[in-house]
Amino acid sequence: MPDHTSGSPSTAAATPSSVSAIASRDVSRRTMLRGAGLLGVGVGFGLPALLTACGAAAQDGGGSGKGGTLTLAIDATSAVNDPAFYTSLGDWMAVDCICRGLTFISFETNEPTPDLAEKWTVSDDKLTYTFTLRTGVKFHDGTTLSSADVLASLGRQFDPDDKTLPKGATRPLSSMGANVASLTAPDDMTVKMVLKKPDRTVLGKLSDIGGRIISKAALDKYGADIGKHLVGTGPFAFSAATSGQSVTLKAFDGFRLGKPPIDRLVLRQVQDPSTIVSSLLSGDVSATQFAPYSAVSQLRKDSAVKVYDTPHNADAIMMIDARRVPELKVRKAINLAINRKAILAQAFYGVGAEPQGYAIPPAQSGYDTALADLSTQDTAQAKRLVEEAGAKGRTIRLMAASDSWHPKAAQIIAQNLTDVGFKVATTSVDPATYFSRLLDGKDDYHDLMIWERNTYVPDPDDMVGAMASPTSIYGSKLSGMDTLKGAASLADDLYTAKNLTDTKKRTAAYTKIQRRWAEEYMVLSMLACFSNLVVSGADVKGMNTDALANHRCYMEKASV
Repeated sequence: MPDHTSGSPSTAAATPSSVSAIASRDVSRRTMLRGAGLLGVGVGFGLPALLTACGAAAQDGGGSGKGGTLTLAIDATSAVNDPAFYTSLGDWMAVDCICRGLTFISFETNEPTPDLAEKWTVSDDKLTYTFTLRTGVKFHDGTTLSSADVLASLGRQFDPDDKTLPKGATRPLSSMGANVASLTAPDDMTVKMVLKKPDRTVLGKLSDIGGRIISKAALDKYGADIGKHLVGTGPFAFSAATSGQSVTLKAFDGFRLGKPPIDRLVLRQVQDPSTIVSSLLSGDVSATQFAPYSAVSQLRKDSAVKVYDTPHNADAIMMIDARRVPELKVRKAINLAINRKAILAQAFYGVGAEPQGYAIPPAQSGYDTALADLSTQDTAQAKRLVEEAGAKGRTIRLMAASDSWHPKAAQIIAQNLTDVGFKVATTSVDPATYFSRLLDGKDDYHDLMIWERNTYVPDPDDMVGAMASPTSIYGSKLSGMDTLKGAASLADDLYTAKNLTDTKKRTAAYTKIQRRWAEEYMVLSMLACFSNLVVSGADVKGMNTDALANHRCYMEKASV
């Protein structure tokens, strides 16, 4: 019988390499800690022009199975699992398993479908969303889903003074909340959300981690400590957690789509790349999306594991600070100098694609190869621009995190920039401190910054809408684009684009925005589009690998 998991296992043979050699090339996959909550965990979605929707998320999920334990290797855990508080990707993967939202995106398709909301309607003026909740849905504490749970869960995302928020809460739906005029419950099974201005990405945003619904009874009981006692309606219930070690979840008999096949799901912190590889091969770890790219040849060769070819949904990027590199010609020269083919081959070991759609990756709507010229190497033109700007011999400073693909990409880019006439100074930064340095515009190495953007919601608004906005962290603190003449109008163009209902017109709008963003400002240089490398044991079945490649954890069908 074929394995109908999402993502196709790769069977291509390659020469194996030793685990020790892999360890020497990759250090740690901690780059996304904390900072990812602001830079990589985006919210936004473009949905079809439907005024009503009905159905269910993954209706064929769950059911009886063999039992057993599935162990996922994760980046880190603080033992705090709270939809309003980003700590690590691993902790939010636990939230994904414990809680569900009003809507759901499977990543097998990019459209939101009903989940805890059975259906919804949208008013003619696109301002009022009325959600009808499913009846009889149980939380892990035995209480039944009602509108009070939804108001309590979303209210703490929208209100910075909510008493159930822990200190330092990141509230990923705060920007959405700023556009909410009112959130009310006409009755126990109905929730009404009224917006200040139209936003057709609402249903997608509600599928994100921040939109997960928590038991109000649990919120009342635990308050700001809810992250240590999270109670949801998801396929797995919280069992135990130890900071720096693991989170253990148990299958929930009352999950509305049926009890998961496995009995336990363990999310174990494993940060050493060689340990990730050896644990996969030995079966100590069942699966992960944190496998080092340098191990892909070895893993594809070994019959003990499966390597999945998942859609390219993430961006490898280099931000250019316009305050430090003020001449547009110089910023364009930097972009033209970069050898993306070398980065793809040597930093990602071929797990990815060249960025032919600029900041929109191939797996998302709005991808347009007419933008390929914006990420094409042209050394001769780069040299001409450097000469014209009088920048030959200028020292450009570049920083990158010291883990995963970042060091090799930095090495290639430094050589590329040297080849077109710059002097280059580089620094390699511990991932634990990298985010704080990104936000510090006075940092000595803030000229160029290598980074990545993963997406939790697959839509152009989550990529272009986040990075091209002059009011976002990317457009302000990282690149200083907000200081450039005319950049403020990009915000209006982005708002118009995300609300377009016609697919072709929406794509055309994002293409126009991206070309203007690149040609008039050039504060973002695309390096590659890639997938996080998903690998599992050969006997693991039923994982949603397309979701896992985006750090979303849907294990309700998985078996071992």
